[in-house]
Amino acid sequence: MGILERKSQTQFLTHHACRTITLNDVVIEWIDILFEDSSGVSYCAPHSHDWYEFNYVVQGTMHTALEDGIMHRMDQGTFVLIPPGFVHSHRYEVSSPHEGLCLRWRMFQRTADADTESKLDAIAIYDKLMRLTIGVTPPKTDEFGIGKYLETLLAQSEAGEQAIFLQMSFVRLLLRLTESLPAAPLAFSPVKPTNRLVRKVDIFLGDLQDRELDVKSLAASLHHSYAHIAREFKRHTGRTIIERMTEIRLYKAEDLLKHTDLSIKEIADRAGFSSAFYFSRVFKSAYGISPTAYRKGCFFD
Repeated sequence: MGILERKSQTQFLTHHACRTITLNDVVIEWIDILFEDSSGVSYCAPHSHDWYEFNYVVQGTMHTALEDGIMHRMDQGTFVLIPPGFVHSHRYEVSSPHEGLCLRWRMFQRTADADTESKLDAIAIYDKLMRLTIGVTPPKTDEFGIGKYLETLLAQSEAGEQAIFLQMSFVRLLLRLTESLPAAPLAFSPVKPTNRLVRKVDIFLGDLQDRELDVKSLAASLHHSYAHIAREFKRHTGRTIIERMTEIRLYKAEDLLKHTDLSIKEIADRAGFSSAFYFSRVFKSAYGISPTAYRKGCFFD
């Protein structure tokens, strides 16, 4: 039996095992574990939390936008970890609604007194787990056995294991997640205040999907005049808002070329370009190759 067959165990785990876990020098508040079924839902607006959020796609497809505002495709066997404070949003495929697991938790460093300080220093877990805090990376294909850890957790729950054993399995899952992070600096980091406007513009542009840019709506959503927004965006990024919107739509088109068999016209429509001809011209200008040739190259690679 796999994750889907044991999905009902998420409710038992939430009520039976999701508690505060104190382990050596770390305190983990395990909030819940949820089984997600996006049937009938198409979008989750940009938001952030004061907890960690981990999403694992078991079946179907979803898309997640992170601090860059670009929607990243997530298929079966992919996952994403979102630390506290990072803005993100989700889009769901109506034709292939995703099913998966969502785990949420908070972490704190345990305060030591004189009697316990030396013992806490013996096995430092907090510093290892805090690697999950330093940034957010795009969704990953599960090459780390995370799915097996999730299956084990659900199987233990089904077998009636005591809460403490379920909690230790959860901690092992978190430690395994730290090993999935790259050794190099992470792709995104918390946005500096001076770049807050840039981030909000990126989120707005990413949410447009296939709609035209309405400068009045953008100005209203940011409570500034469009002229001010455009000027500040260009000052911080060196690009115009239209150039950034085109870049985001090209990224989306590139993803569709790689992962779908949609026609060039359908991709142009979904990515927000006015016509297949205009899309092909813009794509070739940016990539030096036509969309059709690009897709063939991806196929043969």
